[in-house]
Amino acid sequence: MQDSTDVLIIGAGPVGLLLATELRRDGTDVIVIEQHPQRAYFCKALGVTARTLEIFEDIGIAGHAIDSGVWLTGVETWTDGAPVPAQSMLIPPQGLPYGSLSLAQYETERLLEAALAERGGHVDYGWTLDGFTEADDAVLANLTGPNGESRTVRCGWLAGCDGAHSKVRSGLGLSFEGGQFPQTFALADLEVGWPLPRGPMYRFNWSGGGRPQTSLAAVPIRGSASRYRLSIIVASEEDAAQLASTPAPDFDTITRLMLPALPEGTRLSTMRWSSVYRVSHRIASAYGRSRVFIAGDAAHIHPPVGGQGMNTGLQDAHNLAWKLSLAASGLAGPQLLGSYAEERRPVGLDVVQSTSAALNAVLLREAIKPAMRETQLLVTYRGSRIVADECPQMDAASPAPGDRAPEVGGLSQAYIGHDRRLREFIGRGRHVLVGYVDRANDQVDAFIDGYRALRSVLGDRAAGVLVSAPDCEVPRSEEVTLLTDAGDEFADAFGAPGGTFWIIRPDGHIGWRSATCSALSVTNWLQLSLGI
Repeated sequence: MQDSTDVLIIGAGPVGLLLATELRRDGTDVIVIEQHPQRAYFCKALGVTARTLEIFEDIGIAGHAIDSGVWLTGVETWTDGAPVPAQSMLIPPQGLPYGSLSLAQYETERLLEAALAERGGHVDYGWTLDGFTEADDAVLANLTGPNGESRTVRCGWLAGCDGAHSKVRSGLGLSFEGGQFPQTFALADLEVGWPLPRGPMYRFNWSGGGRPQTSLAAVPIRGSASRYRLSIIVASEEDAAQLASTPAPDFDTITRLMLPALPEGTRLSTMRWSSVYRVSHRIASAYGRSRVFIAGDAAHIHPPVGGQGMNTGLQDAHNLAWKLSLAASGLAGPQLLGSYAEERRPVGLDVVQSTSAALNAVLLREAIKPAMRETQLLVTYRGSRIVADECPQMDAASPAPGDRAPEVGGLSQAYIGHDRRLREFIGRGRHVLVGYVDRANDQVDAFIDGYRALRSVLGDRAAGVLVSAPDCEVPRSEEVTLLTDAGDEFADAFGAPGGTFWIIRPDGHIGWRSATCSALSVTNWLQLSLGI
């Protein structure tokens, strides 16, 4: 381990690994430490949302994630031993960029650590953070190694991705506001023998009578056709008290707790691991200060209903990574880094509140149906101080600055015999100027003028994509990517006339929209956004 780095990341769970991977891709020097001596192989977090799969696509691991997971086909709810169709739903196999994927957390971590290694990074296991002090231009972090050795690392920025008991959050003196639900939950990863179809997540609610009043969720895991992760609300206070001293219940205990909540005739076998936990709902009073930041469970914890926890943390990292990278390269000022908390803390607060409400509904055995918000495709940073809209007259339904750039396909490119997607050309650590033109001369000239200004500031961290209407012929260019909106999908998705321009941020959200494009207008937005 070297004595200095651009960014020191505490914690090598999914959030810390994604942050490190994106930083390394952008050429930022990183040290990642993890207090555990090696990676654990538990499937604590399972659900991977459509938005997270887009992020995985951005770093090149979406296909590997899909191959390692199981698509969830829907949610099927049972009450008192019988299915309730009105409280169930199917997830359509088409219509969204990605569906809902069940992917064991250890697989997510394996893929992310491999992606980090491909970019020249690694994890230093067995190291712990003892404390840190902030200087004017650096943070000094005191670490202890696996053999008790001490080391001080000087870093430009410190990122705490170290979980609910975060030392980084404590070192900043931030409060962790919220509380804890009184219920005890038991988890187990095992084989389930039953005749139910593979694919849906199952929820079994019991209102009492001949069986304990409880709720159990079963989520399929890749590995065998009968492998599931089961999670149950422990119904008995006596059982809950006994489990308080048993962090990993044995198979007999899990069977005794869970079989009564499962359909008649179900058989359990081959338990791989088990756990007991309580659910908290908390959010940090701030997401950082000066050169120190927190992300993931260090910043927010909440009920697992809807599978939002790990995904929200990964999107924290996705938001923070490009900002830290630009700051480390001297291309951004403190204002850009300050926007991390301004954009992400409201998202974290919303997730804490919505999942807490959803868990209360589960505890009352009410119907819970996943909705579009659970895809996390609707997360927006509208109103952020680093986005700007120069098209206030645009239809309110069209994607605006702060929104995620929509999925667009059906684009054609000369000499390529298959359709292209807009997402192939955005992200990867770059700001991308996108233009839609229906006149070849003045609109194209304006776009090129703006693109050159973007590139003069950001260099290889800038790219340009010019999309033309089907009947508009654009002169060939080796500076930018030229695409044709052959099926009018781009025009429909963005809801904008020819001569409209956008800058899409590295995280895939729109940063700027304008009906005109010039070197001056692009430079003005960069000054607003980057604080340069």
